[in-house]
Amino acid sequence: MSQAQNSEHCDRSYLRKYTLLGLLACLACFALPRSAEAGLRVCNGSVDLVNVAIGYETDEGIRTEGWWTITSNACSQVLQEPLKSAGYYLHVADGFGEGRLVGDITLCIREEKFVVYDGDQCWQRGLIEADFFQIETGGAEDWTVLLSYD
Repeated sequence: MSQAQNSEHCDRSYLRKYTLLGLLACLACFALPRSAEAGLRVCNGSVDLVNVAIGYETDEGIRTEGWWTITSNACSQVLQEPLKSAGYYLHVADGFGEGRLVGDITLCIREEKFVVYDGDQCWQRGLIEADFFQIETGGAEDWTVLLSYD
């Protein structure tokens, strides 16, 4: 093989190798779950508008936050990072602020948009007590809750 043919063969082999690596990298991007899609989604399968608050464990204690307003037959991404806990808490209220689902844990909320730590002594802290129900995610990084109570 002449010097020119050998050089041309090496260039093609080099190009083919890196084109294949680029193609594999692109395919891996589509195959891996995207963190922007991971998190907690709540879908409202009822005929009414609902307001949702969530609670979950953090290093600082239980954190509750709200509100997400979700219209009928719509979804809202309430947490937009991969879930880290096996359990989350959900409070659902109708458009008049009345609780729609009964839960077995009481945490603190506010009427306006809020982030609150520690779910006890609500009244003493000027907060409102609300029933939350627990959602077991089983350690999944992505979870969707479908609300349907009509």
